[in-house]
Amino acid sequence: MLYTANVDAIAAVSLKKATAMKHSLTGFLTLSVMAGFFIGFGVLMMVICAAPIAALNPGIGKIVGGAAFGVALVFVVIGGAELFTGYNLLMLKGTLRGTVPLGDCLVGWFWTYLGNLGGSMIFALLIYMAGVFAPDPWHTFLNKVATYKMNAPWWELFFRGIFCNWLVCLGIWCAFRVTSDTAKIIMCWWVLFIFVTTGMEHSIANMTFLTIANLLPHDPAVISWGKMFGHNLVPVTLGNMVGGGFFVAFLYWFASAMDERGARTMDALKGGSGSAGLPRAGGSPEEIRDIKVKMK
Repeated sequence: MLYTANVDAIAAVSLKKATAMKHSLTGFLTLSVMAGFFIGFGVLMMVICAAPIAALNPGIGKIVGGAAFGVALVFVVIGGAELFTGYNLLMLKGTLRGTVPLGDCLVGWFWTYLGNLGGSMIFALLIYMAGVFAPDPWHTFLNKVATYKMNAPWWELFFRGIFCNWLVCLGIWCAFRVTSDTAKIIMCWWVLFIFVTTGMEHSIANMTFLTIANLLPHDPAVISWGKMFGHNLVPVTLGNMVGGGFFVAFLYWFASAMDERGARTMDALKGGSGSAGLPRAGGSPEEIRDIKVKMK
């Protein structure tokens, strides 16, 4: 069936992650904090590489920053950590497939977001203490980008958040469809290269970036903690949820569910049983239990 195997593979992962969260919230939060660290390394590489070039040519600076930031998602996917933006795909796919209750999905989103925020801010503090971005051109670059992020129109940030996590979750979806680690790394790199180069907004990356901007000397009229949380993270986070949740998780699930429904209809008309064993999206409790047993 069309993408059924991929949908079920992600639903199986979501079930395992929801179970792990219930087994040990401390362990789950630890991995969420680590994801904040890993995204922070991507921010570090992006700024270090992009700032000197952006001072000469902003367009080429964006391309270089996009090429450098790809390490972030590679660390999360290959190294293993719990990333909120990735969970917009993983947990919701399990909910749509019937393996993870909606309540568990929302709880997973909450704890990953909280853990990512903690990890991002800790990483930002460590970078600030190391003095990496204190001199120019890195300080000026940080202030310039942070000024835009904290003062851009709300709806602009929201839609940039949609495009960003549409790409991130597409990369994670593609990672489930390829078999080699090399292919997974290439997909992770490509999607991050696109969203950074085109200037889209990632809530977790912004946590690190904007925290550093707040710690370094700045103009409080344009860069502040209030603007970071209220004016940037709120619209960007909501946009990320829509981008990953609807444009990847829902649409691929819906296409697969419609394909399965059509197959059952055709099989019934033919009087055969070729699709009788297919798991039905949104099926009965008995069917859902069967899916969970097969996935374990």
